[in-house]
Amino acid sequence: MNLVTFTEKRPALAFSDYLRAQGIPNRIEAVEAGFSIFLEDAGDTPRALEEARGFVSNPDDPRYWQASWGSGKPQKEAVYAPAQDNGESWWGRAGWNTRAVALVCLLVFLGLNMDFRGVFGALAFPSGLTSEAIRGEWWRMLTPAFVHFSFLHIAFNLLWWWELGGLIERAQSGLRLLALSLVIALVSNAAQYLTYGPQFGGLSAVVYGLLGYLWLYPVTDPGAPFRLRTGIVVFMLAWLAIGYSGLLDALFGISISNHGHLAGLLAGAALGLLLGLVNYRRPRTADPE
Repeated sequence: MNLVTFTEKRPALAFSDYLRAQGIPNRIEAVEAGFSIFLEDAGDTPRALEEARGFVSNPDDPRYWQASWGSGKPQKEAVYAPAQDNGESWWGRAGWNTRAVALVCLLVFLGLNMDFRGVFGALAFPSGLTSEAIRGEWWRMLTPAFVHFSFLHIAFNLLWWWELGGLIERAQSGLRLLALSLVIALVSNAAQYLTYGPQFGGLSAVVYGLLGYLWLYPVTDPGAPFRLRTGIVVFMLAWLAIGYSGLLDALFGISISNHGHLAGLLAGAALGLLLGLVNYRRPRTADPE
């Protein structure tokens, strides 16, 4: 039986350990809404519901949070389950925000191939970081992220956007992903402009920002409902290092916006640490079913 669902992992672990200490076997499963506690024996339902109501009314009671320490056998941390593990399709791994941004990128890419100058001119970064240059066209501080110049360029960026952006949207919210993307795009686009001028585009700097966010958020909020695989972090950092080495430009003529990638990564990492700390200090709630 699904007893209660928590939006965050840490209270789920604490309450699960508390129930075990009371002789009520249970398990935690990651679900779309957060983390659910399932009872092993339906006969424990009346007592478990009463305990759940007590937890909801006073989640900060020390007896709940001491249970994990007192048990001597803390449970393994649950990791947010990818959507496909829950029987959902590839499409189900992303929410409305992830899909909308991907669609806009695809439409812009088609537009560039039909009328390169007109589309790029409307979406390119302003000619300068001054109020005169930005006035009336503020959106151009953000829109270079939608611009891609080749099939490989857009394919690589959208692959990682779907994976990383979709994870944030599933584990937290679409609004969180939107806010993160806006801030990271502003910072990284400005960094790219200051380094390369206005002739740039691509979602990769935002992708690096989401990487930094997902990577460091759990540092300040250990109850985060996600963890990035080490292999993903190593691969993306290695790709960043290769870009800075100049090998791609020398061997294949591929120009990489290295400073924009680094600025995005640092912006996302800073947001991850800050928001993780804020979330860690926020009171936790639960909803008995």
